[in-house]
Amino acid sequence: MTNRILLVCALGASLLACGSRQEPPPRQVVVAQRADHYSGHWRGLARVSSSLPGAPQQMDVTLTITADNAGQCGTFEYGAIGCSGVWHCMSAFDSPSMELQEHVRFGHERCPNGAQVSLRQTNDPTQLIFSYRNAAIAAEGTVSRTDARRYGVGAE
Repeated sequence: MTNRILLVCALGASLLACGSRQEPPPRQVVVAQRADHYSGHWRGLARVSSSLPGAPQQMDVTLTITADNAGQCGTFEYGAIGCSGVWHCMSAFDSPSMELQEHVRFGHERCPNGAQVSLRQTNDPTQLIFSYRNAAIAAEGTVSRTDARRYGVGAE
């Protein structure tokens, strides 16, 4: 009888122990989003230095950065020079500086194909430093985001 009582107590204790064991909560996997400092519409002025006669001293720059891929990722228009085209990204959207290869579609006589463009982040998420280099022209300036509210920056 004592053995039976001990057996019942042991079984009862093991059942209680099984029922009271709590499973840890399921692990949540958090996927970090890549920072994208470049997507959007940008506009500004760049100071031009050139060895070409009659080159403008500044150019207005309108940019649209559209996708994070190794292919075509944006468009540009240089109003004072009168040319426009597309950019091919040479670096990732989450890097502090984005390198772009230019392909002119309109205004070939004023803008040679293949210029190297760099966009650099600043401390202000609504501004980028724009740098342009080709064989005869260099330009640098600041472009400002024209669609800040859409991307949740600069909104109050």
